[in-house]
Amino acid sequence: MVGRRTQLGLVAAGGAVLLALGVGLLRRATPPPPPVVERPIRTVTALGRLEPVSALRTIAAPLSGAGQPTLQALLVDRGDAVQAGQLLALLDNQPQLEAAVAAARAEVNLARSRLAIARADAGSGEDGQRAKVRSLEAQQRTAATEAARYQSLFTSGAVSAEERDNRRLSLDTITASLQEARVLLARQQARSSAGTGGVDLDVEASRRVLEQAQANLQRAIAARDDNLIRAPIAGTVLQVFARAGEAPGAEGILQLGQTGRMQAVAEVYESDLPRVRRGQPVRITSPALTQPLQGRVGQIGAIVLRQNLINTDPSANTDNRVVEVRAPLSPESSRRAAGFTNLQVRVVIGP
Repeated sequence: MVGRRTQLGLVAAGGAVLLALGVGLLRRATPPPPPVVERPIRTVTALGRLEPVSALRTIAAPLSGAGQPTLQALLVDRGDAVQAGQLLALLDNQPQLEAAVAAARAEVNLARSRLAIARADAGSGEDGQRAKVRSLEAQQRTAATEAARYQSLFTSGAVSAEERDNRRLSLDTITASLQEARVLLARQQARSSAGTGGVDLDVEASRRVLEQAQANLQRAIAARDDNLIRAPIAGTVLQVFARAGEAPGAEGILQLGQTGRMQAVAEVYESDLPRVRRGQPVRITSPALTQPLQGRVGQIGAIVLRQNLINTDPSANTDNRVVEVRAPLSPESSRRAAGFTNLQVRVVIGP
């Protein structure tokens, strides 16, 4: 019995040796599997935002005078399309600037009258100057009558205050010219009595006064026009920061942008920059967009910046160094993105 068990053990051991030899030979005959080669990443993914291709324009109030003016009227609202040069808003100091222009223009008219009188005085004798005085006296009487009549009409509500003031201004101008003519007549009479001829010094002095008055008028017009809030470009009102009755703050009055041409501004990690080149296709997605937007890389920034757009993942690094890559959108995508300025999007660049 023992011998039979010994024989069985030897057979089993021999079978195990043969099995081991067979497995070894099979392993030698089967070639090892090829090494796994990872495909290189051909796309770059980054966070970005949508904005017009042209820079956004913040419209601020001019700083003039001692105090900060407030808005008298806002003539546009958010979403309105405006043209270059269009009036956007009026400030509460605009009436004072208009009045300054009117006063400067009256000074110019008075200076012209004085110059005309001085030239007439130099070119004509005492008789001619006396005739001018009589003419101005007649004009003054007529102007005084008109001023009184318009004052009565204004009291009854038949004419506006502006029309009444115009008649008063005409009377004041003629009165000043009459006073000047009388002075010149007296001077002419004194010259005639002394036996000396007239000189052109009065004409020259009057010309200088006129030039000064014209310069003052130009300054008043420039100050008035500079105070008008006009659109520097054609575009769309994107934001309004101040309304009528409010003093514009540091953010300005409103913000304009040319939304007809939109772009995606992607914040690409500096480590991904070698895989980005101009002309690459760009795909832009966001939950706010019904379908992806398309564009191409147009400009790669030359300055490394700190990341501004933050991922919603709380574990994401918020202190990355990035480079701005701008990708203008196709015309169709620009049209669909026109109402999404500053929308945060996901940008895939490449391949």
